[in-house]
Amino acid sequence: MFGVVVCPRCHRAKGVALSKKTTSCSCGFEIRVLPAKVRARVGTERELIEAVQRVSAELAGGLAEYERALEPRKKKRVADVHARVAAVAKRAGDRAHRIRAAAVELSNELEVFSYEDLRTVLASLGIPEVDESLDELLRANVVYEPREGFYRAVRPTA
Repeated sequence: MFGVVVCPRCHRAKGVALSKKTTSCSCGFEIRVLPAKVRARVGTERELIEAVQRVSAELAGGLAEYERALEPRKKKRVADVHARVAAVAKRAGDRAHRIRAAAVELSNELEVFSYEDLRTVLASLGIPEVDESLDELLRANVVYEPREGFYRAVRPTA
C-alpha cells in the first residue's frame, strides 16, 4: 500500500510506502508518515505516480486544469459526409485507387450510397466520369447494387 504525503517545510507532494514510519524530502526535511497526514492512498506504484501528480496540482490550485489536460482532445469532425469521404479518398494512389477508396468510404459512412453521393464525392476529387467509374466498380466487384439506384461496397471476408 502506498500513499502521498506533503512536506511541511517545502509543501511538495511525495509518494511513500505506508509501511515506512519516516521518509526524507528532497529539501532535506524528514517527514513522519502518519495515517492522518496521508493525502491519497493507492495500491500500486503506477497509481502512486498519478496520485502524486494529482496532489501536486491540488496544492498548486490547478486541479481542474490538470484534469482537463488529462482528458483526450476531441477531434473536430467535418459535418459533411461527402467532404470526409473525399478527404480520405484523396490520399489514395492513382485514379482507380481513389475511386475505389471513395466507394469503400461511402459504404463505411452511409452503409448504402446513391449515385448522387458517388457523383458528389468524385466531383470533389476532380473525376467527372461518374458512369464509367461506377461501371468499373461494378465489373471489378468492388460494389454491388442491393436496391435499384443504391450501392454498397463488398466487404472482404477475413
